[in-house]
Amino acid sequence: LEERINDLKKTNSLLEEINSESKTRLQQQQQSTERVSELQEEIIKLREEKSFLEGLLKALEEEKVKTEKQAEELRSDMLGKVEGFGAMLAEMKRSLDMLEETQRKGELMSTELTTNHMDVLLRNVVDMVPQKWEEIAICLHFGDAKIASLKGGNLNNEGPCKDMLRSWLRQDKDTGSRPRTLKTLYNALVDRDCRPEADKLVKEVKGLKKE
Repeated sequence: LEERINDLKKTNSLLEEINSESKTRLQQQQQSTERVSELQEEIIKLREEKSFLEGLLKALEEEKVKTEKQAEELRSDMLGKVEGFGAMLAEMKRSLDMLEETQRKGELMSTELTTNHMDVLLRNVVDMVPQKWEEIAICLHFGDAKIASLKGGNLNNEGPCKDMLRSWLRQDKDTGSRPRTLKTLYNALVDRDCRPEADKLVKEVKGLKKE
């Protein structure tokens, strides 16, 4: 009964952690969406102002002014303003693109990993950095007893590495309570100096989502 109670406490803790992270991601996405809307509205206003200034500039060029000097000064001033608004518009567009890319990346990193992703994990973890499986397991909060049981009497690293990943995806006991997401595994790989493999993993998971 005591073990059951402890299991229930662990499960409740895991659910609270997942719920907290979900709320955080939702708030971040809402903030990003609101910022995107604000930038879009500002871009529309800048375009309208740019159009107005261009129309005014055209009208000034069509009119005959008293002196060519005054006309040239006005024309130069208006051109400067139009160019300034053009630069502002381009900068706003770049900011909008960056925000949208950040939002897309956040959605990708929140991808839940399952046993369906095992082939991708084999290529990018087991085949590439099997010797670091134990360090990665520690980063994923595996217990010492679980790591020892995975190690067993194996003389190579591929088997324990593969078993470690499968055990983590299945959320076996003593494999940590962190969410089984791409972000969790990515951070564990980066912490173990495996950024190239982590980046390659992200690209492959992204490719799977497109399919």
